[in-house]
Amino acid sequence: MSDPYPDVVARFYDAVYAQVRDGVDNAFYLEQMAAARGPVLEIGVGTGRLFVEARRRGIDAWGIDVSPAMAERCRAKLPPEDRERVSIADATRLRTDRRFALVCAPFRVLSHVYETEDQLRLLDAVHDALLPGGAFLFDLYVPSLKLLLEGMPERVDFDGEHAAGRRLRRIVSSRPADLSRQTNRVHMTFRWEEEDGEHRAEWEFEMRFFFRFEIEHLVARSKLVLEGIHGDFAGGPLEAGSREYVVTCRRPGA
Repeated sequence: MSDPYPDVVARFYDAVYAQVRDGVDNAFYLEQMAAARGPVLEIGVGTGRLFVEARRRGIDAWGIDVSPAMAERCRAKLPPEDRERVSIADATRLRTDRRFALVCAPFRVLSHVYETEDQLRLLDAVHDALLPGGAFLFDLYVPSLKLLLEGMPERVDFDGEHAAGRRLRRIVSSRPADLSRQTNRVHMTFRWEEEDGEHRAEWEFEMRFFFRFEIEHLVARSKLVLEGIHGDFAGGPLEAGSREYVVTCRRPGA
C-alpha cells in the first residue's frame, strides 16, 4: 500500500473536499464509532475529517495513515495529548497490541490496495486487531461501466479559495480503465494563487475498482465474516442505481 498523497494534495485536501465530498458518510461513521463498545481504529485518517470530530466527542479513537503529509495535518488539528493517537502505518502490515471494538476504513481506502494478496493481508490484519465480535466497516465506489470504458474528459470539479482571496482550482480526468488490472488512472491538476502569482502541480494515481461478488469472495477468503453489503450509508439495499458499497464484516466471537 503506497503513499498516494503528495504534499500539494494534503495541503488542499480540506478546502477541496469540504465542497466535493458532500459529507454523506460523516454521520454514519461517527454514529458507528460512538456506538462501539470499546476503542475504535480508523484506517486512513487523512487530514482528520472524521477523526478530529470523533475525539471532540470523547470517542476512544486511534488512527493510522500511510501518508506522512496527511497524518501530520491531522495531528496539527488535535490537542497535544491526542497527537500520539495518530501514527503512520501501512494497513496491509498492521501490527498492534491494542484490540478494537470497531475498525473502519472510510472513503475508498481499499481502492488504494491494488493486489489481492495485499487486500487479504489487510483484512486478516484487521481481524487480528479486533476484539471477538468486533466489526470492520469500509466503503468502495460502485464502478460506472461508461467511465470504465470511455474514461472522463477534463473537468473542473473545484473552483474556490484555499485562503482568503487566494483562488484554487482542481481539474480532473481519467483514462479508460485497465480492465485486466481493474484500475482507473486518474489525473488531477491543481492551479492556485500565491502572493508571487499562480502555481501549478499535477498528480496522477490509480484507483482499484471492485464488483459486488468479488467483495463477497474476498471476505470469504479472509478470517472475517461478511455481515452485509448496503448500497448507501442509510442502510439501503444494493441496487442497480447504487453508487456505494457499504460493507460490514465481523470477527467471529462473543
